[in-house]
Amino acid sequence: MRLILGMALAAAVSAPALAQRPCPTLPAARQAIERGWNTYRANDIAAAESEFKRALSLCPNEPAALTGAGYAAMRQNRLPAARGFFARAIAMDSTSYDAVAGGGMAAYRTGDAKAARQAFERALRIVPRDSTALDYLARLGATTHEVALAPHVRPSVTTVAARTGRRVIEVRAANGQWSPMWIKAVNLGAALPGKFASEFPPNDSTYEKWIALMAQMGANAIRVYTIHPPHFYAALRKWNLAHPAHPVWLIHGVWAEPPPGKKEEKYDDPNWTAQFHAEMQHVASLIHGDVVIPARPGHASGAYTADVSPWTLGYIIGREWEPYSVVAYNTLRARKTSFAGKYITISGANALEAWLAEQCDFIVAFEMERYNSQRPIAYTNWPTLDPLTHPTETTKALELSLLKARGEKIVEMSKEYDNDAVGLDAVKMHATAAFPAGVFASYHAYPYYPDFMRVDPGYLNARSSEGPSNYIGYLRALVAHHGDMPVVISEYGVPSSRGIGHFQPQGWNHGGLTDEQQASIDARLTRDIYESGASGAGLFELIDEWFKKNWIVIDFEYPLDCKRLWLNPLDAEENYGIIAMRAGRKASRITIDGDTTDWRGRPVMYAASTPPSPVPPALQLKSLHVAQDEAYVYLRLDVGRIDWTRAHYQIGIDTYRRDLGDTVLPHTGSRSPDGLEFVLDLGGPKDGQLFVDHPYNPYRGVLIPGSKPPAIQYVYNPPFRTVANGKGKWDSVVVVPNRRRIGRDGTIYPT
Repeated sequence: MRLILGMALAAAVSAPALAQRPCPTLPAARQAIERGWNTYRANDIAAAESEFKRALSLCPNEPAALTGAGYAAMRQNRLPAARGFFARAIAMDSTSYDAVAGGGMAAYRTGDAKAARQAFERALRIVPRDSTALDYLARLGATTHEVALAPHVRPSVTTVAARTGRRVIEVRAANGQWSPMWIKAVNLGAALPGKFASEFPPNDSTYEKWIALMAQMGANAIRVYTIHPPHFYAALRKWNLAHPAHPVWLIHGVWAEPPPGKKEEKYDDPNWTAQFHAEMQHVASLIHGDVVIPARPGHASGAYTADVSPWTLGYIIGREWEPYSVVAYNTLRARKTSFAGKYITISGANALEAWLAEQCDFIVAFEMERYNSQRPIAYTNWPTLDPLTHPTETTKALELSLLKARGEKIVEMSKEYDNDAVGLDAVKMHATAAFPAGVFASYHAYPYYPDFMRVDPGYLNARSSEGPSNYIGYLRALVAHHGDMPVVISEYGVPSSRGIGHFQPQGWNHGGLTDEQQASIDARLTRDIYESGASGAGLFELIDEWFKKNWIVIDFEYPLDCKRLWLNPLDAEENYGIIAMRAGRKASRITIDGDTTDWRGRPVMYAASTPPSPVPPALQLKSLHVAQDEAYVYLRLDVGRIDWTRAHYQIGIDTYRRDLGDTVLPHTGSRSPDGLEFVLDLGGPKDGQLFVDHPYNPYRGVLIPGSKPPAIQYVYNPPFRTVANGKGKWDSVVVVPNRRRIGRDGTIYPT
């Protein structure tokens, strides 16, 4: 992948578009430009802009300075100014890739699709097959005047692509008869490393490879959350036409941003609702290959001409709504308890249940009116909003009341949302006779969260045919509640991160797993879902996505826009993929295996300049090598023969200013010339620990006043700043995956 901005540092201009007089202060201007890019990469955009402006004050027509000023303005969302700088840079040097691509990005962000397309086509002429230009062109797609859709004629006969039965989803078999299909889906998020969620793979056969891989692993369906580029649907149609006996079905989502309002409660806001309805219409039209979607920042677009409706199994609309949002809307619209549409009805509902039924009816009605076609539908739900009652789960208000009744003083309230404050019950929703495709229930259900999954006594005692399983205990209760309605667990799985977000009794944790453990657990969860009586499963997910964020680390990752640029092995949310998206190139990756071959050519940070001192070999440091990629910093210590009984090794890590941090190392009391924030202590093959300087520790343990028996609560330790000290007080790095809880009956569930 080409690195944008790389060419802006070039000193020479190969083919200037306009003749210009030599700038006598060019050397000083170039120094300012270099400082500008250095501060830009350090994310100090204001300082970078100052340096670029200084360069322009010295040499007003210097293309590299104009380009830098353009990127700085664009990062600050001053798009007209950015476009002006890029235009001036191109006028001075028409071959500058960075200026041309920057102009395309600025045009794209302002919604000028025509100018953006022209810019990226020009960028491809400068750098053929440039992945950034290809990516933007794929997002831009074709324009309305470039593609003439076939004249639309509504079919006279209704087609039903699939339908719901008693706890099953049915599709047509080769003989034309309805046959049950247990859904084995894979969720497809498509953000490659370095990309945002809305940046999709270019038209370079990536989707074709992914579809083939999913089919080969036994999946019979793909679940997508939002609209993908046209070439995804073309690839899916191509695969299914080539494999008519074993097609890969599509379960299509309709994404929605949270509604407006202080508590995200304005579900009836006309502008927000109109956007949601427009998205539904786009989805229903694109599966029939009958829509051109104009370019919009953050969305896929283009000419959708591939008809995949014969293989579209159903819709799952919406998102995981937050409980405070649902409670607020139900309070606001307390009298909204029913809805009677042509295709879907509901009664005895809360306000959001009625609203969701109305939205489901909207997309069904649109597809029937335009295409005379239908398929099953559900809305997204999750255990936090399931219709079950969980006695071990309290709301914040009840938790506070119960703890005070125990005589405890509240140290710090959890930021976690209520996980059993309100429910959404799909059973209340019914299909009319005009909608034989029917409705089903869809849940994102993982084995480790919410906490009732691990502490509910009924779930703790549950067993599947393979052994203990809290998960199947929950699933059986969920499926039983829905009676004959099909229940699809449309998200489930465990991640292979090093960090752990939540622990689970069977070890099916939110991270802390190897790739092999992840695969084994995912397979077991799939079998438990099947055994529970659910109608299908959607494994999360195909690839690791670096932009994802987890509650344990999110408060310490700034700026969030840069999160997509590096892989955090401690973040469980980034590491669900069946396909691991590792950092670095495979050929140059370092493997911790004792073989130093892959260290050839790496920087040597320290090498002993004198013969080894008369100390035991294990204590002799001969050299220190350092390497890095987008996930790790790698250290190689060359020492004498290792004797763990006589020595261990400490590596001080200074992440900020040299005058801040602790200068006294743990255990030994040795002094460091620089202040340190962290110390890595290696005491043996299975005895490694990372210490953090006490003032810099993100958490601190506090005795909960009044707790019986005495309990410790870990709370944030702001302001998270390193301070100069020589106390030698070092803490273990800790996180709190499972916080202390209290059930509705007063039972305490420890951290």
